[in-house]
Amino acid sequence: MSMNKGVTIAGGVVTGIFVLLTVLGGVLTGSAGENLENIDDDPSPYYTKSQDGSAIFTYVDEDRKGSVAFQVLVSLDYVDSDADGYVDGCSDFNVTVTDADGTDVTEDVISRGCSFDEWTEEDQIHDGLVISAYVCETFYSDANCTINSDYTVSVTDSNNESVDFTLFDNDAYANIMLTAIGEDLGGLLGGLGLSSAACCCGIPVGLIILIIGLALGGPQPTFQGYNVGSQMPMAGNMPANQMPMAGSMPSNQMGGTVPMQAPMQSMQPPLSSDATGTNVPDMAGAYANQFTQPPTE
Repeated sequence: MSMNKGVTIAGGVVTGIFVLLTVLGGVLTGSAGENLENIDDDPSPYYTKSQDGSAIFTYVDEDRKGSVAFQVLVSLDYVDSDADGYVDGCSDFNVTVTDADGTDVTEDVISRGCSFDEWTEEDQIHDGLVISAYVCETFYSDANCTINSDYTVSVTDSNNESVDFTLFDNDAYANIMLTAIGEDLGGLLGGLGLSSAACCCGIPVGLIILIIGLALGGPQPTFQGYNVGSQMPMAGNMPANQMPMAGSMPSNQMGGTVPMQAPMQSMQPPLSSDATGTNVPDMAGAYANQFTQPPTE
């Protein structure tokens, strides 16, 4: 089968490279997808347990773009039996906040929680805990909290007795989760993009080049035979007094010299000056007499 070897090889190489890229993209996609499914979303490392019904936190906002609120979590079942939009019994808890000087700043830094929604009910982040209040929400709201200041959170029940609770640093948790999700999501999108580009563009181009190489004919070989007619003079065309030089003798393909045959000249007997008509001299007799007669002085 005739083919253009260079183009065919190029097409095969291009196709092979993009097939490998497709496989690599699939591996990246699968790995990133698995990481997203198995991401550690346990919030417990960001819990602070209260002591005697109070807990202290430091408000931090390093980028000065606002901070997601600390969440005050109380132990309740996440139900709304009266369908009023709030978790049953959550409003019985009273949350107060004081600054480092002991000043009550509750009205400036707190917002009510206890909201009930079906999405949270189906996938609760905090098992057995309900958000009673948000403290220092400066990202989605405008709570008046001072950066690097300490705040003390206290919780009491309807009888004004201290209640133990959990303070959740939602801002730190959100940053960690967004970073992890962003890395895995970037790997997922990168793998999908690589596979898609290789499949829809790279592999077809490589196959087209390969087919063109198989369809095209290769270069025609050049015949290097010995042209006898161009180098060896014919006997009738060679001058009688000219012989080819030794260095210019034509050679055959095995390296030997092509033998040359000397041109033959026909000998004609001299005609006698008195040969006229049909009288032809006796040449044989003249030839014999030149050996029987002595030479003359």
